[in-house]
Amino acid sequence: MAVIEAHGLTHRYGKVHALLDVDIEVPEGALYALLGPNGAGKTTLLQMLMGLRRPTAGRVSVFGKEVSQLTSGNRASIGYVAEGQSLPGWMRLEQLEAYLAPLYPGWDRALADELRRRFRLDSRRKIKTLSRGEKMKAILLCALAPRPALLLLDEPFTGMDALVKDELVAGLLESAGSEGWTILMCSHDIGELEALADWVGFLNRGRLRISEPMEVLRDRFKRVEVVTGNGAGLLPVELPADWLSVERSGPRVSFFLSRAGRALENEGLRQWFPEAGRIDVRDASLREIFVAVARENHANPGTGEAIR
Repeated sequence: MAVIEAHGLTHRYGKVHALLDVDIEVPEGALYALLGPNGAGKTTLLQMLMGLRRPTAGRVSVFGKEVSQLTSGNRASIGYVAEGQSLPGWMRLEQLEAYLAPLYPGWDRALADELRRRFRLDSRRKIKTLSRGEKMKAILLCALAPRPALLLLDEPFTGMDALVKDELVAGLLESAGSEGWTILMCSHDIGELEALADWVGFLNRGRLRISEPMEVLRDRFKRVEVVTGNGAGLLPVELPADWLSVERSGPRVSFFLSRAGRALENEGLRQWFPEAGRIDVRDASLREIFVAVARENHANPGTGEAIR
């Protein structure tokens, strides 16, 4: 079952498309990492899932319902954390928790206490006196305490030190596994998402270029380096469409394969480089894949096709 489902989702600001014809599904229980540079449309997508923005075209559903048709009970099952999210500064944290608890049937006071201890937050302090990092911790506490079925996180680690960040990551993994939460998380920290996520999407210039299980992505993207003695005639005249970020330096050619299984098992790289002295193939990191796909999209901005 898909907890989040969107088809043909488009959102336009005047003549600028923040999202363009996006199709995305987030399976129940998945931890989905949504990657993309600033301005890619990630925040806009999360805001549309929350009903804070309406689509210009297309449709989007959560829990099998159109977002506009979600009940108050459905919305109470969604946790939302965004960078720059505001809290009432005049309240003490304990007052904010007391205010929110009756609004969420699933509010878990024991979990709230545990999160407050883990984040080293003083419930007696007024929110306006908290640092930027402490405010983000307070927002996370308020989003996690109701034990939401769906958690939307937009840059959730902003302002946190490494130790607290590690604790939060461990807590998210533990809670997601035991509670069956579905998590959609946007972040610039690709390394952390690589360790967390079991699904990954890459949004660039409003288009979803990749959306698939992390395991599938790892299997099909490979880094290739070819070395020949003299470098003569090393590159094919016409490059295959699944070669990304092709670079040549002297006798060396390096590139990424986006369909490695087919290229390595069926066609074979040797037919493309019959004079090569050495062909090295290794796994690509998520960061390398991110950069390769971004460069491909920058070089061919007019195409809306996903990287297959």
